[in-house]
Parts: sequence; structure tokens; C-alpha cells
Amino acid sequence: MNAKVQIRKMEGYDLQQLQDAVASYLKSVRNPKLNRAKRVLIKPNLLGAYPPHKAVTTHPMVVEAIIRHFLDKGKEVWVGDSPGGTVAVESVWETCGYKDLARRYPIKLVNLSTMGFREIQKGENTLRISEAFWRCGIIINVAKYKTHSLMAYTGALKNLYGLVPGLIKSDYHRQHPDTNSFARLLLDLWEITRKRITYNFIDGIMGMDGAGPSAGNPRYFGLFFGSESVPAVDYIASKMMGFRLHDIPYMHDALHTEGILPSRIQIPTSFKDYPVFDADLGVVKLRKDLLKYLPEFVRKGFHQLYYKQPVISEDCKRCGICVRSCPVKAIAWQEDGFPKIDEKECIRCMCCHELCPHHAVYIKRSWVARISRL
Repeated sequence: MNAKVQIRKMEGYDLQQLQDAVASYLKSVRNPKLNRAKRVLIKPNLLGAYPPHKAVTTHPMVVEAIIRHFLDKGKEVWVGDSPGGTVAVESVWETCGYKDLARRYPIKLVNLSTMGFREIQKGENTLRISEAFWRCGIIINVAKYKTHSLMAYTGALKNLYGLVPGLIKSDYHRQHPDTNSFARLLLDLWEITRKRITYNFIDGIMGMDGAGPSAGNPRYFGLFFGSESVPAVDYIASKMMGFRLHDIPYMHDALHTEGILPSRIQIPTSFKDYPVFDADLGVVKLRKDLLKYLPEFVRKGFHQLYYKQPVISEDCKRCGICVRSCPVKAIAWQEDGFPKIDEKECIRCMCCHELCPHHAVYIKRSWVARISRL
């Protein structure tokens, strides 16, 4: 399969430029549902209640351009996500700028956690997927361009995790605490949903490197990606950020599932020699292959020397989101009124680090992890 990825360079969030790009990208799509279906679900990345300048969530102007495109086509437009942890959805809508969109446009903001769900078996995994996903004929996946503490990179495929309603997401983290197991879960989710996903955009105008997906460094990349193929757009976008194919634990299998050869992915000619960004990837890059062929006793010894452990810092505001969101209840209130992580119970899913709105959870690394920069 020869997949195609659209890319445009953008200086900032200009609504007219974004509308032109959205119209151009979607013009090449031959999916008959674009004309036939009446309802559109736009699925942004709304991890939590973060203002747009923090570059944690999909910028509202990107979503606005997509909204305008489909309203002009006479479609009913839903904008929906299931934010992480226990954060109030109303707070997320307001802080991320989406409540303002709902005031200005005839759209419906949909909490994917309260719409019911369908439970579907895929391999060894049983996944719940919001009913809203099944009730819309057009699905537009709008991801944010970021690093990720567990998966190295988060883009179009990882953004689909928001289709899982409510705190069941945390329970899945409990069931799949290691990187490879969680990657398999994400692949199963994508394989269940991929034939219904109409198009994928990635907001890479402002993205994040360092300790993403929420505590990293907001960074200007100036790129707006689009593709019908989830793995194709993720491969190209992650490669331009500086990742290699095997740095992303699900990438090879996703490309293989769609029969895509990375060298055959079509991109605009002007981007074929585009320089790779000097992004800060050291915090999140995964080097699992270093241990692949070592004996079990060597791997166990290595893991005792090499570890990453979330720790709650003095910046904690005692909001309690980490306590309520931990999938294994490894975080508890102390007598001094501050939460603390039980290192023995912690499964290192990094949900607390990902969901803390105050960036008060940092990652403590062993000396091996620090000197290796893995």
C-alpha cells in the first residue's frame, strides 16, 4: 500500500491558513462517507485542563478550522473526548478553549465517558469504546504532536485512547503496566476502530518535547500533518521529530498491518529533504532492544539498576488528581496533608506524571538511566 501524508509549514495558528489546509487535505479523500454521512465526530487530544499555550492539548483554532469546513458542508458536528483521570470535563472544555467554540458555532461538545460504550474483544484484550464513536459516520482524529513518557511519542494512534470512556483507561494501565503490553493494547484499539476513521490531522504547529505528554517543553515545530492512514502520519511525524522506527513500540506492527513500506509513503516534495528537528527526546526514548537477547537473570539485574520512578515534588498543590487517578491505588494521603507514592505498589504507568496539572510529579531516574539518557 502506498500511503500519502500531507504536510504544511505554518508560522502560527492562522485560521484562514488552517481552513485552506483542511480543505486541501480532505479534497483528496475518496471515502464516500465524507459526502453521504450526516454527523461528524471530531476527536481532539484533550488530556486535561490546560490552556492552549501549554501545547498539551489540540489547539482550538485547529479544531475551529475543521468545524467550519464541515458546517459549510451542512454536517452535524460533534466534538468529543474522554480526558484522563478524574478531571472535570467542564473544566477541560473551558480551559482548553472549546467552550468558546461551542458558544460561537452550532456544535455539540460530547463527553465520551457518559455516552455509553460497546465492549469488543480483540485478541486477548476486551476494550470498551464510547458509543459516540459508533453513532457518527465521519470520524476526524485530531492529535497533538508530543513526546510521551511511556510510549516515547504520541500522535494519531495514541490519541485514539481517548475513545475509551472514563476511568477504565486507568484500569487498562493497571492491566498493562509495561511499555510493550500497553502498545499491544493500543494496537488492538486501533485495529478495532481503524476502518471507521475517516481522516487524521496532527497539530504540530506548537508541540512538546522533553518529558511529555504534559510536563515537557512547549516547542514551535510549525507543522500541520494530515493523512487517511494512522501509522503513515505517525511514522512521518515521529521521524521528523527525531525518532527512529523502533523507538515507537507500536509503529512497526501498525505499518505492517496496513502493508505500508516506510520508504513508499508519499510526502510533499518540499519535505523530502526536510531537516530532522533537534528535539529533546532523551527523557522518553525507549531502548528495549538492548535487553532483547540477554539472559533472564541479566535482565532482572539490569532492571534493578535501571529504573524510572515518579515522585511527588514540593510543588504539589494537594489537588488530589494523582490520588484519585492512580490505577493501582499506589498514591495515598499522608498525615502532613500531601500525597505520597508507594514505590513497591507503583507500576510506573506514569499516569500521575501525565495528569498532574501543576507539573508537580517528576521522574526520578537511577544513575544508570541518567548516564545512559534512555
